[in-house]
Amino acid sequence: MRRDIKEVGAGLFILPGAQALVELTKSDKAQDVNFGAAPLTSGGLKIAPWGKDNLQPQQMLELIYNNHIKPQLITTARDFLLGSRVGCFKRSIKEGKIVVEPVIDTEMEDWFESIDGDAAMQSLAYNLEGFANYFSVLSLASKNYVEGIQSFDATVVRALVTTKPRPEKYALHHDWRNFKADEAKVLPAYDPRNPTKYGECLLHGRDWTPGQKYYDMPPYWGTRKWTEVSNKIPRFHSSGLDNGYNLKYHIKIPQGYFDQFGDAEKQKAAERDLMGAMNEMLAGVENADKAFVSKFAVDAMGKALPGWEIVPIENKMSDKAYDSVNTQANIAHTSGHGIDPSLAGIDTGGKFGGSGSEKRISYQLHIALRTPTKRKILLQTLKAAHAIMGFNRAHQFGFEDVDLTTLAENPTGQQKVANKSM
Repeated sequence: MRRDIKEVGAGLFILPGAQALVELTKSDKAQDVNFGAAPLTSGGLKIAPWGKDNLQPQQMLELIYNNHIKPQLITTARDFLLGSRVGCFKRSIKEGKIVVEPVIDTEMEDWFESIDGDAAMQSLAYNLEGFANYFSVLSLASKNYVEGIQSFDATVVRALVTTKPRPEKYALHHDWRNFKADEAKVLPAYDPRNPTKYGECLLHGRDWTPGQKYYDMPPYWGTRKWTEVSNKIPRFHSSGLDNGYNLKYHIKIPQGYFDQFGDAEKQKAAERDLMGAMNEMLAGVENADKAFVSKFAVDAMGKALPGWEIVPIENKMSDKAYDSVNTQANIAHTSGHGIDPSLAGIDTGGKFGGSGSEKRISYQLHIALRTPTKRKILLQTLKAAHAIMGFNRAHQFGFEDVDLTTLAENPTGQQKVANKSM
């Protein structure tokens, strides 16, 4: 019986005899979800661990990409943050209101293109949405020229322990599971009071969740248990399909049928041959609706003696229980991202998307209410570079949005607008 046990994934087992699925799970003991371990000390460096084992970003990434919904939600939120493009804008006051207008500033635009600014901003925005933190390294060629901005993933960067309110140094390492101090690169934190203090420095973009000194937490992390439920459902069904939970027939064979084949060894061989023949006969779409004919005898009273019998097994998997759990899990963990799932092309089981007007209003509300704070965080890197480069103070980097309209307002159904979160 032990040989029949099948391991179908990490910590996931099928017990055919017991008709059971067994999963080895981690302890659910409450713990600090961020700074939950002693500092990691090596070679004179004192690292503030990110999570209990210093691998929380890696765990977030695993949670995200084991799910069928989260990657698209995060990518969509990232795209909404970036708008249609990064542009140059100026602010002015007209009739008592602040008006943001696009401007052409070739100096700023040429510099942004020279550092491949679009690629840097895409990476920073994805890290901000996926991990609630981003890390940009500014490299200065001189006191007033930023020659490069490089985004480092949250899986690479850790803060050094400090008694100050905010981290002053960061360590970059390619493999925190096997940390070696001599392989780490240590960089000072960007100093907004003295932007040109360092030739190379790291700007840590984040919100400030209470109690989280070193790293922020994405809101969706509070729904991780629901995401784990959502991740288990396809694993269960995949394992069930591979290991035969969808049985269709119960085949009954008279106990004495195999006596005619001789000794026990020959009877066993006959059993195997028969099982193979029945498997070929009943499996596959080409055998649909095939008939099975057998003979049976009767006793002196005319009662049928035991004979061959094929009994169909009712398929319980049509039950809506699994679909209901899956829908509930999807709704719960998508809510943690603060984005209408229909805007990401995701169906959570209810009314999908609604009308075009409802989608347009949902998009406009998301841009107006969900992006301003995150865009301010994202623009910190470009603001730092702006200060170092000495660009025109009246001009600032910002994001250009596409405003969806009705066809009556604009034949294309869209128009470009400036976002005011600069």
